[in-house]
Order: sequence, then C-alpha cells, then structure tokens
Amino acid sequence: MSETSPTSRALQLLELLQARRFWPGPELAERLGVTERTLRRDVDRLRAIGYSVAARRGPDGGYELSTGTELPPLVFTPDEAMALAAAAASAAAGGTSGEVTLTALAKLEQVMPQGARGRVRALRAAVSLGAAPDTPPLDASVLAALALACRDGERMRLRHVSGPSTSGEGDGEESTRRVEPVALVPRHGRWYLVCWDLDREDWRVLRVDRIRRADATGLRFTPRRVPGGDAAAFVEERMRAQPLHAATIRIAAPITDVTARMAGYARDFSPVAGDAQATDWRIADVRLEVLAGALLWLVWPFRVLDSPELSALLRERSARFAAAAD
Repeated sequence: MSETSPTSRALQLLELLQARRFWPGPELAERLGVTERTLRRDVDRLRAIGYSVAARRGPDGGYELSTGTELPPLVFTPDEAMALAAAAASAAAGGTSGEVTLTALAKLEQVMPQGARGRVRALRAAVSLGAAPDTPPLDASVLAALALACRDGERMRLRHVSGPSTSGEGDGEESTRRVEPVALVPRHGRWYLVCWDLDREDWRVLRVDRIRRADATGLRFTPRRVPGGDAAAFVEERMRAQPLHAATIRIAAPITDVTARMAGYARDFSPVAGDAQATDWRIADVRLEVLAGALLWLVWPFRVLDSPELSALLRERSARFAAAAD
C-alpha cells in the first residue's frame, strides 16, 4: 500500500483528529500534504466507516471528531497501545473491574503488531486478580469528561459532594463548582482533580469519586501553572496538609512487651510514669479508619485517652464486628 494512498491518508487523518480536539482545515491539509479538496474527500471516507467528523465552516473553519452513537475502530501507535495495555493490566491487578479489564486487554492484544503482542500477552498472563480495594465507586463517564476538559482547556460545571456529614453518617453537602480542570492525579487507589476554582479564586484538589456530575460549558481557557509546576507533587502536598486525627492509646502491658511484639511495624511508644505495667502509643492519620485498623494489632487490653472521635467510631463499629463474629 502506497504511503499516499487514500486508505493510508485516512488512517493518518484519524490519528491526527484523535490527538487534538480541533484542527483548522488548512493546517490539517498541510500536515497530510494534500489539498483542502482532497482533505474533504478523506473526511467523507472516515464518515462512511462510522466516524462522526464535524466540519466548521468560515474563515476559522476546520474539523473535529465529535461524539457518535457507536464506538468505531480506534488507531493507536505501538507505544500508545503498550502504555494502554500496561495501564489495563495495572488496573486489573488492583481489583478495578478486573474481569472486564482483562477482557479488554485480550481484545487489544489481538490487533497489536506482532512485535508488541508477545509483551501484552505476558502482561495479561502475569496479572493475578485479588480482592477489590476498599475504595468508593468511580463514575467512568465523569472521569472521561474531566480528562477531556484537562486536555482541551474547557471550563466545567461540577456537582460535588463534600466529605462525611458532621454526624458521620452519609455524605456531606452537595455544591456546584465552576472550575478550570488542569490535571488528573491517581493516588492511593483514588483519582484527584487539580483545578482552579472560579468562584473561590484559588486552587482546589477534588476527589473524583465525590463528583456526581461533570458538565462541559463550551468555554475555553488558558491553563494556569499549577503551584510548584507539578500536579502530582501538588496533590501530595495538599494531602499532607489535611488535618490529622491523633490519639493516645493506653495499652495494659509493659513497654518491653509492646516493643518486642510491635517494633517491627509500629513506633511512638512511651512508658507511663508511675505505672510499669502500662504503655502509651501515639498514633495519627488523616483518616480515623486507619487509626481504628491499627488497633487490631494489639493483643492486650487498651483504651483511648484523648480522641472522642476515635472512641465514637470504635463504639459504632464494635456492633458490626460482634454481629460478624456471631
């Protein structure tokens, strides 16, 4: 097949349209090395096989790949296909829709070049599905909409739910956010959106699983520079800045016994003045559940000295544990 054949040009055109949201007609024709008339014929070829290519007329006219009712074939470079395969294998191994992800990975393997197919097959064979991580469900359509907004520099209107309510039961308040999305960052089994909040005029890091809707506005913006220049580092910094829940646990055992058993995976133990048979353990985390989980390691009687929130959580969860044991 010739490099300048209509089929070859159509594939190249498809790759360009998938790489960028909008192409001016003259620029797209120049990239393909054809006239604008030939470009229009190549666009018609893509439409004939199921791609929805929208044309904008006028001096600022051009082409963009728009949403269709069916999923037509996609074009990936070998490097893109390998990156996608690695991401799918990682998601499956993490328990995120594992069976469905492996099925998609198998389909991708079938259409890859021979040289890359063996590596993808090895990836798929090496994946071992474990228990699903204890993370909130994620709306894939919301994640996809945010990814497109980050790529295209489009303002979004979000329906966002804050953290747990003040009673600790159910979600917090729902609010509308007008934002300029800049980056999506995966951390610790969750996705985070780094964005500029137009109403608060400040940077925000929002958990994607707490975004109920993500509506495009059609308004473009010039992306601002994330503080520090690195979105992932910015998310880590914000997470570290979250208020810590801290508690002192009084353990009914000498510090020598406690450290002998737990020094390999815990620290911050201290003796209790005037009581050689007691040890204090200082624990802290941004989530109360993590503190409660740490207490499962203790084999001695203990009590919480200074955290009403942790005490309330233990009382509430103790009934569930007792019911499970029965």
